[in-house]
Amino acid sequence: MVKERVRAIVAAAVAKAVPEGAGIEFQVEPPKQAEHGDFAVNAALVLQKIAKSNPRKLAQAIVENLHDPERLFEKVEIAGPGFLNIRLARDVWHRELEAVWRERDRFGHSKAGAGRRTMVEFVSANPTGPMHVGHGRGAVLGDVIANLLEWAGYEVGREFYINDAGGQVWRLAHAVLARATELVDVPRVPLDPEDYQGEYVREVAQAWLDSGGDPKRPFEKIREELRAFATSWILEYLIKKDLQLFGIRFDKFFSEKTLHDEHRLEAAVKLLDEKGLTAWEVLPPPKGMERDPDEEFVEKPLKVVKTTRFGDDRDRPLYKTNGEPTYFAADVAYHFDKLSRGYTRLINVWGADHGGYVQRMKAVVQAMGGELEIILFQLVNLMKDGQPFRMSKRAANFVTLRELLETAGSDATRVFFLLRRGDMALDFDVGLAQKRDNSNPVFYVQYGHARCSAILRKALEEKGVEPRWDPEAMQALQLPEEIELIKRILMLPELIANAAQSLEPHRVVFYLQETIAAFHGYYTKYKKTERVISDDPRKTSARLYLVWALRQALANALAVLGVSAPDRMEPPEGDEVA
Repeated sequence: MVKERVRAIVAAAVAKAVPEGAGIEFQVEPPKQAEHGDFAVNAALVLQKIAKSNPRKLAQAIVENLHDPERLFEKVEIAGPGFLNIRLARDVWHRELEAVWRERDRFGHSKAGAGRRTMVEFVSANPTGPMHVGHGRGAVLGDVIANLLEWAGYEVGREFYINDAGGQVWRLAHAVLARATELVDVPRVPLDPEDYQGEYVREVAQAWLDSGGDPKRPFEKIREELRAFATSWILEYLIKKDLQLFGIRFDKFFSEKTLHDEHRLEAAVKLLDEKGLTAWEVLPPPKGMERDPDEEFVEKPLKVVKTTRFGDDRDRPLYKTNGEPTYFAADVAYHFDKLSRGYTRLINVWGADHGGYVQRMKAVVQAMGGELEIILFQLVNLMKDGQPFRMSKRAANFVTLRELLETAGSDATRVFFLLRRGDMALDFDVGLAQKRDNSNPVFYVQYGHARCSAILRKALEEKGVEPRWDPEAMQALQLPEEIELIKRILMLPELIANAAQSLEPHRVVFYLQETIAAFHGYYTKYKKTERVISDDPRKTSARLYLVWALRQALANALAVLGVSAPDRMEPPEGDEVA
C-alpha cells in the first residue's frame, strides 16, 4: 500500500534525525484539503515531546533526512505547527493501480486480522414467531461485520443463538394448543392473554395437527412435545426462510437447551470457582424502578460471579433462591462454550433493549479470560411520504421482515439499514427504496456499476477493445478527477480493514456513495471533451482500465455488503453511455 511505503520512508528519516524517536507512532492521513497534497504527516508534532524541540525545526530535520530512492515524493512542504504535507508523483498512483488487475475479486482483502479466531453472534431471535424489522437490522449489521472481518483476514464464525428454553417457549406451546383446539372438533383450550397472539400460531398449530399431534391430551402431558415442535417449525419455516431470502448465512445454530442438557453451566462455574471469582453473597436491593428478572431481594446468600472486579456495578447471581439458574447463568454458559471452542474475540450484535446487560456480560467474559464486544442497534421506523408506514398484522403487533423484503427488496433493505450507524435510530423510507432513479441511494450505487459495464461493452462492440493493464498507457491519466478516482479505488483495502477493526459497516456504504459521486461527476464533466472511448488509442486504453478497475472495486465493496452488482440496468431519464 502507498501509505505504508510513505510511512516507512518518514519513519527512517525520523530515526536518523532524532534517534531517540525511532519507532514512534505517527499518523499518515489524507489532508482535509486536497491542495495540501496526498498525505499529511504529524511525526514532528509527536517528536516534540521526546526531543523537547520546536516541531517545525524537527520537521525540517526529517525532510533533510528523507531517502526516497523510488522517487515517490514529488513535493514535501512543512505546514502549520510542523505537519509534513506530501504530494506523490502521479506515476506512483498509476503503478499502484496494477493491484486491482492482479487481485480482481480478492482486491480489498488484507491480513490485518492475522487469522485471529472471532465469533460473531447475531440475530438470535426467539423461535416464537417470525422475524420483525428490528431483527432485520441486526441481521444485516452482523452479517456485514462478519464479512468485513473475513475480508480483513480474521477467521470468523457466525452463530445464531436459539433461545429455546425459558418461559417464553411455554407461552408459545400453550398458544399452539389453544389454536389447535380451534381447528378441530375437540374441547376448547382458551388462549391466555400472555400467550402469543399472531395469526402465524394457527399455521404452527395446523402443522402440528398434520404431524399427528393430539389436542385432546392435557397440556401438562404434551407441553414438551409442543415446545419442541413449535420452536423447530418456526425456526425452519419462518426464521430460516427469512434469513435465506435476505442472504444471511450462519455456520451454526446453537440451542440454549443444549447448554442445560450438556451441563455447560457447571463447567463454566467450575472455571470461575477455580479463578476465585465466585462467592456467596446477600445482594443489596435492586436499584431504580425497573426490576431485573434475575435480581431477587432476599435475606439469603446467593452464589454470584464477582463481576464488580471487572467494572460491573454489582455482582451477579448464577442461581435463584429455588436453585434454578438465572438468565445470566445461561449467558455465562454460552459464552464459556464459545471460548472453549477457541474463539478469543467475541462479538455480539444486540438490540438496544439489551443495553442493561452489556457491562455484566463483558465483565464475566473478561473473568473467563476472553474479550467481548457488543454492538447495540437502535429501532427502525418505517416511513413512506413522510408518514408512518403500516403493513399487515400477520404477526399481531409488528411488521415482519419478510413483508419488508417483499416490498423493498433485499438489496435496498440491506443498504438502507446501513445508511446510519447502528447505534442511531433509523427512518426507513419504503417509498424511496422502491424508486428506480438516482434519488434512491441503492439505485445510485448499483447504476454506477452498471454504467461501468455498459462503457466496457460499448468499447468492445464499437472499437473491439477490452480493458488490460498497460503501464505505459496509464500515463495518459492526468486529469485531477482521474487521479482522485485512482486514489479512491486504492483506498478500499485499508477502508475495509479499518471498518472491520471498528465494527462500523456503514463506512463501506459511505465509501460507495462518495466514490460513485466522484465517478458520475467525472463522467458528466468530460463526456463532450475527454470521452472514455475516443479516437486516441492510448487515452482509450488507460480510461477503459480505470473504468474496469473502478467497476471491480465497486463490485467488491458491494459484495462485502451482500448486495448485488448488476451489469445491466435501465438508465435514469436523459442518461447516456459515452
